[in-house]
Amino acid sequence: MATAAVGALLLGGFPLAAIGKIHGLGDIALAAGGLALAMVGVFWAIWWTGEVLTPRFTTLRSLQDPPLADLRAEIAAAPELFFGPFGTTVEELGRACRLHTAVAVNLTARLARERDEDRSAELNRALTAARVNIAHATARRRALVELVHAWQVRGALRRARVQTMLASLLVVVGAVLFLLATDEG
Repeated sequence: MATAAVGALLLGGFPLAAIGKIHGLGDIALAAGGLALAMVGVFWAIWWTGEVLTPRFTTLRSLQDPPLADLRAEIAAAPELFFGPFGTTVEELGRACRLHTAVAVNLTARLARERDEDRSAELNRALTAARVNIAHATARRRALVELVHAWQVRGALRRARVQTMLASLLVVVGAVLFLLATDEG
């Protein structure tokens, strides 16, 4: 945003203040080239800022994208921090979610048919445990998706920083060219 503000100042204020100091075709070409270069720099910075702010579609499959190799290495180094008791890979976490969901569905069906109170109480305890496992596994999966998304944004932000710096250099070069065109010396 700072580049956009500087660009607006350079492209809006300086040309009006210096218009009377431009004489001859060479100065006009230099001033126009400088302004065009500065405008390209401003547009470039705005484009890359927009790239960071663009929403991403993130799934657990996104973890396999090449730019996320460093995140995969972090996960591989300490899988228990990311998957808890539900395995050591995304696939195992998905299987755990499906397993606990199937167990809960089966227990619910059995509970609906059960007439014995003691057996119903036992099935209820097992169903509660299955639901807790579903909640924990789902929370792990959701947290992992959020981490993958954050890592994607982090990568986009790093790329945008470099691109914005290059764009700022274009703005400065364009401003210098424009100022050279208005130099009366």
